Amino acid sequence: MKSANVLLGVAAFCGLNIAAVAQLQLEPLWTLSPGDRPYLTTDNTQRGMDYNPVTGHLLVANRAGGLSVAILDATTGADLGSLDLGTGIITGGTFTGNMLGVANDGAIYLGNLTLNSTTTPFKLYRWANETAAPTLAFEGDPSAGIALGGNNSKRFGDTMDVRGAGTDTQVLLAARGGGDAAVLVTGDGANFVGYGIATDAGASASDNSSNIGLGVAFGEGNTFWGTALGRSLRHIGVDVGVSPFSGTTVGNFTDAEGVPVNVTLIGVDTSLGLLAGVELATGPDKVHLFDISSGTPVLLDTETLTVDNANLNGVGAVAFGDGKLFVLDCNNGIHAYQVVPEPSTYVLIGLGVGALWLVRQRKR
Repeated sequence: MKSANVLLGVAAFCGLNIAAVAQLQLEPLWTLSPGDRPYLTTDNTQRGMDYNPVTGHLLVANRAGGLSVAILDATTGADLGSLDLGTGIITGGTFTGNMLGVANDGAIYLGNLTLNSTTTPFKLYRWANETAAPTLAFEGDPSAGIALGGNNSKRFGDTMDVRGAGTDTQVLLAARGGGDAAVLVTGDGANFVGYGIATDAGASASDNSSNIGLGVAFGEGNTFWGTALGRSLRHIGVDVGVSPFSGTTVGNFTDAEGVPVNVTLIGVDTSLGLLAGVELATGPDKVHLFDISSGTPVLLDTETLTVDNANLNGVGAVAFGDGKLFVLDCNNGIHAYQVVPEPSTYVLIGLGVGALWLVRQRKR
């Protein structure tokens, strides 16, 4: 992020077209394949991951051999230890820990997976930092008891996103079926309450999978992005005037709009106007980088993963952080990329700096 900002600053100073500088691409940084670490396997047990902006570390949730949350150096991939799970705190659910998110203040959140939050509560755990013990931040039905339609409409924990800090922290969840979602908010920064979001992104009542049940990410303001395996990418605006909240699709993007229908795992960087998505493909999966600053995804770059294992559940995580992109494609390890300007950008900047130098020389 720093390098991109510096380049943008130089370009603006030199009077260059900022749109040209904004053309970004992915440059491979490091890869950890299944088997490189005990917490990276091929048994569908690593699904949650996020970047900690306070420490510059990567957090990875793992269920192989028991629950753990690994801490990695985000620049090198080096192993730095794991979170303290406490004793008797993290319990319950189909999976006691599944998806993970980190707030802007470095607080870490881990959610369980429940197939029905009306009978088995969704639980959210919180660590104030990487050395703290966990606390229970939420327990119950994230949708606050509203009637969500369709099969699996109360299944929560397959996907999650976190934004904000302190009392402004928000946790976004999507129900696996029914097309609805929920947001958890807090008044004290530690204890959360849930609000349901009834959207128009629902599949048929008999469909076990919703249109947003496997990938969600906060967008600008009261919006979020959502998708699922074999479904289009949706941009949804949320009306928070009355509870339950309502969500309306403001953009629906398919193959025809340049977004492959099997883009399933997504992450968004609102500060850069970027969305990254993992396409579960025939052969190695692919990572696509899109410019979403206009509201319509524009493809910037595509990278093919170097590991080729099936991700039949369509699960994993995508995270941005400090000018980097991190991809956890379940059963395929972790892939880290630097988000950099394409080579032609450097040429334009060089020409601009050269022209500026000539102007200064002539004025002397």
